[in-house]
Amino acid sequence: MLRFRIPNKSIVSLNGHFENVTDLQKDGFYISDFEGNEVYRFVESEKAETVYFSEIEPLIIPNEDYIKQGTLLVQTIQNLGLQKTVLSRVKAVDFDETKCLELFHLLEQAYPNAFVYFFSDERLGTWLGATPEVLFRQIGQHGFTISLAGTKKIDDSSPWSKKEKNEQVFVTNFIQQALEEVEVNSLDIQGPYTYEAGPVMHLRSDFSFDCQHLDREKIIFTLHPTPAVSGLPQYLSLEVIRQIEPHSRSFYTGFIGWCEDQNTHTFVNLRCCQIQKGKLYLYLGGGYTADSIPEDEWQETENKSRTILNWVEQIEK
Repeated sequence: MLRFRIPNKSIVSLNGHFENVTDLQKDGFYISDFEGNEVYRFVESEKAETVYFSEIEPLIIPNEDYIKQGTLLVQTIQNLGLQKTVLSRVKAVDFDETKCLELFHLLEQAYPNAFVYFFSDERLGTWLGATPEVLFRQIGQHGFTISLAGTKKIDDSSPWSKKEKNEQVFVTNFIQQALEEVEVNSLDIQGPYTYEAGPVMHLRSDFSFDCQHLDREKIIFTLHPTPAVSGLPQYLSLEVIRQIEPHSRSFYTGFIGWCEDQNTHTFVNLRCCQIQKGKLYLYLGGGYTADSIPEDEWQETENKSRTILNWVEQIEK
């Protein structure tokens, strides 16, 4: 069972199931895990609409443990000379699982500029999200992606901090180098500028380019996972995340979206949650640099949780 809405488009409703794949050559809906090691494609069938709930609960990281992990991460960044590394956690809230689709419809109405989805699969469980971050979009020969980093509450009028500006520069430079590596033509970069995404805002830069001669799979796997969800240097940051994060990110920060010849819309799977019986598990992350304060990063993840929690609370009233 799958529902999704590309920004400013109509809802697509499909029945079927997900299957493991090793490439992105066929058209269709794809989702991957954080590191892109597991990729699934939705296969349409006449299968009845059924909602499946996993019974494997994600590991919840309490505040005191998160602060310890964040402190260790800052020390590691300083010792290794990393530019940035992303630390994530899981937040659990009570939720009536029978209201999954109601929550999906609230999100797609509230966030017309986000990629909003809901799926339920016997193997993968039930997931829902509303992500603002484009990974790769292609319309005809024209390609587009963004760098999105730095986060503040929507009502915060203070200037962007040095830490937030640096974080955005790191991500922007990585994406520019990645696109040059795959030899896109006519690369143009605009930004950074402040971008509103529901209850928070970010620093954003836009990349446009000619990708007529390129394979979408090559672009997606060159960009993913971006420093916005992993860090820089990328491979060393991924190793640090494996050592410090005790939980599985699963589909959080993987790529997700629709791939079709000359019409591809893929996104980084942020602002997402897994739904189980009686519970909703939010996956939340924040970018750390050598100057990060773990208590502030915890609050940043709390702010990001409002993208979905504001609407959960409306349903639960």
